[in-house]
Amino acid sequence: MGVIKLSMAAIAVCGSAYANEMVDLGDVSITATRTVQSTLESPASVGVVSAEKIEEKSVQRADEAIKEVAGVYLRADGDHTPNSWSNAVTLRGIPMYYRTAVLLDDVALNNAFSSGVNWSNIPVEEIERIEVVKGPFSSLYGGNAMSGVINVITKQPAKRETVVKTGYGSNDFKNFVVSYKDRITDKLGVSLNVSEKISDGYINDLVVKSPKGGTGWTEVYGARMSVDPTGKTVYIVGDKGEKSWWEHDAGIKLFYDFNDYTKVTFGYSHHNHATDFDSFNTYLTDASGNPVFSGTVQLDPTSTTSLAEKDFLFGPTGEKTDRYTLSCETKILDDVKVKVNTNYSQYGYWYASPSTGATSAGGPGTYTDIPNDTTFGSVQFHFPLGNAHFIVMGADANKNELAKKVKVLPDWTDDESRTTLNSESNGHSTTKALYIQDTIDITDKLVAYVGGRYDTWETSGNYIDYIKSTTKTYEKREDSQFSPKASLVYMPDERTTFRASAGQAFRAPSLSDLYSSFYAGIKLYQGSPDLKPETLTSWEVGFEHIFDIGTHFKTTYYENYLKDLMYTTDISTTLNEKRNAGKAEIKGIELEVQQEFADGLNAFANFTYNHTEITENQNNPLIVGKQMTYVPKRQFNIGISGKQGDLSGSFMGSYVDEISTKDDNSDIYKATYGGYESYFTINAKLGYQLQKWLNASIAVNNLFDNEYFQSSLNPGRTVYGELTFKF
Repeated sequence: MGVIKLSMAAIAVCGSAYANEMVDLGDVSITATRTVQSTLESPASVGVVSAEKIEEKSVQRADEAIKEVAGVYLRADGDHTPNSWSNAVTLRGIPMYYRTAVLLDDVALNNAFSSGVNWSNIPVEEIERIEVVKGPFSSLYGGNAMSGVINVITKQPAKRETVVKTGYGSNDFKNFVVSYKDRITDKLGVSLNVSEKISDGYINDLVVKSPKGGTGWTEVYGARMSVDPTGKTVYIVGDKGEKSWWEHDAGIKLFYDFNDYTKVTFGYSHHNHATDFDSFNTYLTDASGNPVFSGTVQLDPTSTTSLAEKDFLFGPTGEKTDRYTLSCETKILDDVKVKVNTNYSQYGYWYASPSTGATSAGGPGTYTDIPNDTTFGSVQFHFPLGNAHFIVMGADANKNELAKKVKVLPDWTDDESRTTLNSESNGHSTTKALYIQDTIDITDKLVAYVGGRYDTWETSGNYIDYIKSTTKTYEKREDSQFSPKASLVYMPDERTTFRASAGQAFRAPSLSDLYSSFYAGIKLYQGSPDLKPETLTSWEVGFEHIFDIGTHFKTTYYENYLKDLMYTTDISTTLNEKRNAGKAEIKGIELEVQQEFADGLNAFANFTYNHTEITENQNNPLIVGKQMTYVPKRQFNIGISGKQGDLSGSFMGSYVDEISTKDDNSDIYKATYGGYESYFTINAKLGYQLQKWLNASIAVNNLFDNEYFQSSLNPGRTVYGELTFKF
């Protein structure tokens, strides 16, 4: 806490020395209104992270670039591990990754299966800026935009430039990146990138067993008594080894400017990654010192447990993604601008799982393959209408398809050995939408934004269980949703903004929610084809001001009311499914202060508070009044970054409250395996420009080597060094 007080004092003291002529009147954003606009004039609170700020921080995966933005909660694997579901970014206390829309150059990155986002699909070196627009935006962006929109905007070539980065760090982490950009002619530009990342990983998954009675036991040593998140006694008997991973990325973009107002862009990107666990470790030995990892063992004088080698195993996972995009911007008539976006994305997520009887040498298992793809197209027009109106209107169409298959693996360590099908889940959904927004200049200081979007949604699918010889076919059904939003922005002067808005948003169930089913032991977790869309009603008020000394202050108060929340529900001891059963409310506030200095430095601090409460659950009334899961109540960030001469870097601290993962909030023990405890970490980076063409940097994450649980164990202090060559 002393570091926080010192940093806050530095902001106050240094701010008084700021030169008036250097005052920056805010960033520019295109996401909040789908047109270029100053963030001060925006109808929503917008956070912008530029490429320069990303360079100053320790960032290896794109989501890490925004974790210090007010209102952002990043729940992620350690060691920069790629993943589409455990690396989750949420906004303003609205939980789970699938309620936040993530765009790459205005095209959705949320996959067709679960609406998850693989942030490793985005090469960090290609990012021009990231815009974080907070609050419901289904009025412009449809489903998934319940909590807001994150738009990653990539660089365009201005001249010939080649960048080569190579680095090495803790956990034998290696990074190699090559990026090439060129403006070949006045009309034609090209951008190419290739990268590879590899890590040996670290030990984060423990093997935990519950005690019970038994006979015929072996006396063992080394078991570590602990508790699970609900307080029940458990024993840590080993770990699953280091979680290693690799990642390959490549991409190309072609830019062609027919004239000043007609431009076409084509892009292709490829991503592939896989994770695996090294050999496991048992902490148990018998009286002779031999390792023990199977049989019935005595944990303490009165308790035993049954072990199998499978308890120590975890199968490999991976994902391959191919994205094709084509966009065109032009102008018709005198002042009507048109933008067309098309996209086709193929996602191939997979994982192998050991089954009963499996050992590290082989044995039975299953291979789950989840190919899913998205086809998207949109057209947008924007134009002035008279002297007081500016219209943005358009149409979107999106098709998602799923073909999940679970196959038998005679040898779980060899995913090529897969044979017969156990089950398959198939589904598709189609969304079509029309939207319009009118920006109304009421006076020269007061602007209103009024708009809405009408989405129609249809879906169908089936589930086939080959083991039980059953087929469930779900006929096509349809639904629709209208999402209105209205905002008022009052600017008494160019440095002061008052804003207020109210609106509605929704999220249609994903193909995973509807049709994906799987077994965990004897229990079937079944898709629920009758799910309705979730809805949200929200309002907020905000204030923003830039003082003469360069201090930028911003605050927002918001309330969100959610309805028809989807909850997993136990129907019986052998069946679990999702149902629309819940209502909840979120009341929160964001406070932000930023200080720009004349010498190129920037200091900031922000605080987010979210009070969440379940207000209704038909299937489990006992959780009414409880805090929502996966939402920290308090967060704050503080730091300083920038560039002075040949030196650049950052020093940033982040605090996140503990969270609950159980609906009844019974997981009161956080500092244990499976729990999410509060933490405060400091990340630092220092770079030095050795030559005009060569930069060296060193970054330290978790500077004070804090150990804490975020379900699994997070890594301690890690160090990473990098060389950047620019030609």
